[in-house]
Amino acid sequence: MTAAAMNALQLADVHKAFGNTPIIRGVTLDIRSGERHAIIGPNGAGKSTLFHLISGRFPVSSGRIALNGEDITGLRPYQINRRGLSRSFQVTNIFPRMSVFENVRCGVQWHLGYRYSFWSNIRKARDANDRADAILREIGLADRAEMPAGLLTYAEQRALEIGITIAGGAGVIMLDEPTAGMSRSETAHFVDLIRKVTEGRTLIMVEHDMGVVFDLADRISVLVYGEIIATDRPADIRANKRVQEAYLGQAMEAEH
Repeated sequence: MTAAAMNALQLADVHKAFGNTPIIRGVTLDIRSGERHAIIGPNGAGKSTLFHLISGRFPVSSGRIALNGEDITGLRPYQINRRGLSRSFQVTNIFPRMSVFENVRCGVQWHLGYRYSFWSNIRKARDANDRADAILREIGLADRAEMPAGLLTYAEQRALEIGITIAGGAGVIMLDEPTAGMSRSETAHFVDLIRKVTEGRTLIMVEHDMGVVFDLADRISVLVYGEIIATDRPADIRANKRVQEAYLGQAMEAEH
């Protein structure tokens, strides 16, 4: 197997500028298939912009992005999603008036080949319903299936968003600030959930909580002013003097 085939995601000299303002300055990064990879850095480093470039929400100014060895540079978000990449956002993104079950089933039915039709009755699609039920059990919301999604607690809504993210069967999952706004107990529970649902998948996450990062990540990349200054295992990132000076020291102090 070639090195390229072992990588779920490859970024090669990716740049992004808005007008004359460069935001991403030549990011080259390989994310291995099946690993949990965290991208950290100070506010304004370009982390969310990088996520938008990978998922197709923003076009790159230059450079190349490949998903499982296939060039996805310039593709629309839905095209990238259909090739096996799904992402969540910093702000919870659910259908609040639909039931929890219906939220998950929407994601499932597209993956299984169903399309919206005035004449069809999705309630009779047993495979979609069974898959949605299985996901709700996996994310711990089976007992909330018939509840309007907008009535869930904040942590439950984030769990539902994880369920929607995996409903399409994507092998690469991107989570943007998954534990933001949670209490310590909610965060601990959510980390366990992320670990569970990403088993056998590739996880790429942006996260400010260093406890979550060092608990979950197999490798960490540090983004500062639009450039990756280090990519390594958590223990080596923690000991990296350049990372400490640029970001990590301040981040750890802010949590205490």
